[in-house]
Amino acid sequence: MKLITLSGKVYDPLIKFLQKYSKTTDIFCFQEILKGGNGKTNRGETKSSYEDIENIFTDYIGYFSEYGEGGYYSESSKNLDFDYGVVCFVKKSCKQSFVGGVSLYNPERKWNDYSGRFAAGSSIAITVSDYVIVNVHGLWQGSVKVDTEARLEQSKRIIDLANKIKGKKIICGDFNLEPHTESIKMIESLPMKNLIKEYKVTSTRSSFYDKDVKFSDYVFVDYDVNVLNFQVLPDEVSDHLPLLLEFE
Repeated sequence: MKLITLSGKVYDPLIKFLQKYSKTTDIFCFQEILKGGNGKTNRGETKSSYEDIENIFTDYIGYFSEYGEGGYYSESSKNLDFDYGVVCFVKKSCKQSFVGGVSLYNPERKWNDYSGRFAAGSSIAITVSDYVIVNVHGLWQGSVKVDTEARLEQSKRIIDLANKIKGKKIICGDFNLEPHTESIKMIESLPMKNLIKEYKVTSTRSSFYDKDVKFSDYVFVDYDVNVLNFQVLPDEVSDHLPLLLEFE
């Protein structure tokens, strides 16, 4: 079985990338997907990216969980003419079910160590065969990529979602975190293998990303998941690089 996770603003080569990898991939986990709108945002994003992908993935079932009010990065976060969230697409031939989608923080809470703007912060869980797949888009807090109170709460919510149903767990996505953080260690302590660490990955960012922090995306697997292959794909279709996991 193969899984690809990909985040970020997508560029024109995405369609060719999806057409290429949909022939051999069972599960796609996307972050930063827009749904239900027309035209483009002021960031150049297609407001119907979910529908565009769905038109390519005719033999997949899609699962969408939106970030909710305040989750979008720019423009007004209220009264948007599209939804914004995380998505899983699974081949129809796979046994599958929807577990749930959750917000990863409380937007009404006052945090002692951060008073700036939040965005994203959502996760969706599905089952595919004997596996529980948890797709994460972690909180965006400006340029902060280290532990905060909100991010520690986020890890607790991810763990709670993953534990809602029995099965071998795979947690993946864009965590907006550096590798050394306690927030990442909490996921590792489930316990799970951090494949970014195991495979000595040096960056999950493409050349579209020009900042210093080169880590944002992770894949964690239960120790009883038989990993056949894991790699950072070279395809530059976003400011993040796609991660490919093959397992059985």
